[in-house]
Amino acid sequence: MKIEEIRDPAFLRQMNTKELEDLCRELREYIIEGVSHTGGHLSSNLGMVELTVALHRVFETPRDKLIFDVGHQCYTHKLLTGRAGQFATLRCTDGLSGFQSRQESCHDCYEGGHAGTSLSAALGFAMARDARGGQESVVAVIGDGALGNGLAYEALNHIGDYKKPLIIILNDNRMSISANVGALHNSLERIRLHGGYRSAKSRTKAALRKIPVVGDSLVHGVEHIKENLKRLYLRDGALFEEMGITYYGPVDGHDLEELDAFLRVAKQSDGPVLLHVVTEKGHGCDFCRDDPDGLWHGVGAFDAQSGLRIQSGGTTQGRAVSAALLQLAERDEQIYAITPAMTTGAHLTEFSRRYPERFIDAGIAEEHALVLANALALAGMRPFVTIYSTFLQRGYDQINHDIARMQGPVVVGIDHCGIIGEDGVSHQGIYDVSLLLPVPGIVLAQGKDVTESARLLATGFAAECPFLLRYSKNTIPEGEISLEPLPLGRWERLNPGRDVTVITYGDFVAEAEEARALLAHDGIEMGLVNARFLKPLDGEMLQTLLGEDRPIVIYEEVARIGGLGSLVQQTAAEQQSRCPVHTLALPDEWLYHGKRREQLHRLGLDAAGLRSYLRRLLAK
Repeated sequence: MKIEEIRDPAFLRQMNTKELEDLCRELREYIIEGVSHTGGHLSSNLGMVELTVALHRVFETPRDKLIFDVGHQCYTHKLLTGRAGQFATLRCTDGLSGFQSRQESCHDCYEGGHAGTSLSAALGFAMARDARGGQESVVAVIGDGALGNGLAYEALNHIGDYKKPLIIILNDNRMSISANVGALHNSLERIRLHGGYRSAKSRTKAALRKIPVVGDSLVHGVEHIKENLKRLYLRDGALFEEMGITYYGPVDGHDLEELDAFLRVAKQSDGPVLLHVVTEKGHGCDFCRDDPDGLWHGVGAFDAQSGLRIQSGGTTQGRAVSAALLQLAERDEQIYAITPAMTTGAHLTEFSRRYPERFIDAGIAEEHALVLANALALAGMRPFVTIYSTFLQRGYDQINHDIARMQGPVVVGIDHCGIIGEDGVSHQGIYDVSLLLPVPGIVLAQGKDVTESARLLATGFAAECPFLLRYSKNTIPEGEISLEPLPLGRWERLNPGRDVTVITYGDFVAEAEEARALLAHDGIEMGLVNARFLKPLDGEMLQTLLGEDRPIVIYEEVARIGGLGSLVQQTAAEQQSRCPVHTLALPDEWLYHGKRREQLHRLGLDAAGLRSYLRRLLAK
C-alpha cells in the first residue's frame, strides 16, 4: 500500500510482522523526505514510528482516545489516519498543523503544544467514559522529559487515586529536546540499565507468545507477566506502583511483536497502567540519531540524503544575547544561566560547556526555574533565566508572586517573541506583553537589533530590579556585540516626521523604517520612535509626542489588547491629550501556523501593510 492511499489505520490489523516492519521503514522515509522540505520535528518522530503503528493496531481510533503529549511526535499518527496527501503542507499556511489538531481529524481528540497536559486530559476522557458507561480505551503517550513536569505529577497522583482503566505510555528516549536531567530521569536510567533486563526480556517475550488474544488464559498470562515484571523491576518502578498505577517495562520501542503483546496486556487491565517503552530518538536515520544536543529535534529545511542544512544568512537576537552573556559571565563569576530544558534552542550550549558549575538545566519546569533564580538573586547571585515567550505563560505567577514582589534582581530572557510562524497557535509569542505590563516593579524591554539587544542585557545586569528582555527568533543582520548599558527607561527618536509618528520596538523597527521609505515616495513624512523600554515608559518623550500636532500610531507584534498601544492610549486619556492615538497590532483571534512573512502580510502588519494603514488614516 502506498502511504498516500492510507485512509484509516484498520488495515494494520491484517498485516503480519514482516509487512509491518516494511511499512515502518516506508513511513520513516516518508517523514524524512517531507520534513526535509517543510522543516519540523524530525528525530522525535523517527523514534515513534513502531510505537505509533503498534498503538493503531491494538486500539481503534477515533472510538479509543489516543493523546500525544505536546503532539510534536504525531507525524506517523497523521499518516496512518489519512493525512499523507497533505503532508507536503506540514506547518505551512492553511496546511497541516505540526501537532494534533481537532480541526484536522476525528482521530485527534485533544490538542497539545506545551508539555505535561496529556495525563490530565486522558483522565478527563476516562471519567467521561465511565460516567456514561462507555468501554473505549484512553491512552496517553508522554515522554520522559515531559513526565518531569509538575502538571504531569499532579495528574499521576489523581490517576492512581481514581483506580479506573487508563493507559499511560512512557516514551523513554532519554531526551526531551536535549539530554534530560533530574531524579526521575536517573531512576528511568537505572531501569534501562538493570542487570537482569536482557535475560528477562527474552523470558518475558517467551511468556507473551503463549498468551492468546482472548479467554481465561489471557487473564492468567497477564497476572504471570505482571508478577514477573514486578519481581524484576519493582524497586525502580516503585514510584508508579505506590501511586496505584501498575508498571510494566521496560519494553523495546522498536520491536513490533513485543509492543503488540504488551499493549494488549495493558488494554485488558482493570486499573491504570504505565507501560515504559524505550525508544531511540532519530531511529533509522544515521545523521540525526547520535544527537545529544538535540540539533535534529526541530529543524528547518535540509537535504534528505546527506542531512546538510539549508542555511540562511544573518543571525538572531537570541545568539546575540547568548554571546553577550558569555562575555558578561567572564567578567562576573556570580552570573548563572538557567533554562527549562531548552539548552540548544536558547543558544546556551557554549555557556554550559564553559561554565558548567554556573549552568542549570531545570528540566521542563518553568515555575521551578524562576523561583530558583529568584532565590539565587536574593542570595547575591546574578541569574539569567531564558524561557520562550509561550512557555513563560506557565511561569507568570512566579514573575508576579515571587520575582517582582520581592524585587529579586533576576534577568529573564523572553525568547521566541512575536509571531512564531510554523509552530503555530500553541507557540505564538504574542501574549507576554499583555501579561507583564500590569506587574509592578519590573523593567520590560526589547531591542531593535543585535547591538541593542546585547546592550539591554548589560543594562539588565546593571539594574537592581527584575529585568525582562524580549527577543525574537527571526533572522536579522549581523551586528556588533556591545556591553555598554543604556539609560533605563529612555526611548530613542530615530526620525522626525511632519505628518504622523509611529512608536514601535523590536523587529518592527526595521519594518517601520521600510514603510517610512515607501511613504516618502507618497509625499508623507513619518516620524519614528524606538520604544525599547515598554516599562517603564519614557514619560518625558511621550509627553512631548502627545503635545505635537500629529497623530500617533503604536505599531507592535503582540496582541492588540493590553499591549503598549493600550498603555499609551490610557496615558493620553489621563493627560487629556487631544492627540489622536491609534494601535496597529494583532487582532483578537487565534493565529495559526505558516511562515511569519506570509502571516504579517495577511494581517496587514508588514511594511506594506503599515504604509497602507497610514495612508488611509491620513486620508480621513
